[in-house]
Amino acid sequence: MRLSLISPAAGLLAALLTAGCFSVDRGRSPVLGERVDSHVLVSNYGWYLFGCLPIVCGNRHADSWCPFVCFRHDVKAEYAWERVMALADAEGLRPEQVQLLADNDVLFDAYYSPVPWIIVYREVNVSANLVKASEVPSCAD
Repeated sequence: MRLSLISPAAGLLAALLTAGCFSVDRGRSPVLGERVDSHVLVSNYGWYLFGCLPIVCGNRHADSWCPFVCFRHDVKAEYAWERVMALADAEGLRPEQVQLLADNDVLFDAYYSPVPWIIVYREVNVSANLVKASEVPSCAD
């Protein structure tokens, strides 16, 4: 009886620990130079069934009580870019030297099936240097 209750609880805990995550990391460093205020990295990842049906991913809404959502496709570059722009606009900064990384990895596949992948890990990262808006060069310079 006790084992039958522990197994589903352990499975649920394992699923929650591997759930998606939407994160914003920001750092300041003198190596970036005088012009650059800070560097920001916004990332989101999630798990998909057959590469297209979302199972669980990071919650893109910053004011949500839950860090992940189920059955919603939030692993998009647009959502990560919106968070970079919201952070920059809140402090009067502008993004510069933007980089995007989008990656898919197959966790479990069946080689001889018509659909060769079953569970897919999807990740999106947007990285940018935030500079003071007054120091962004214009076309006239």
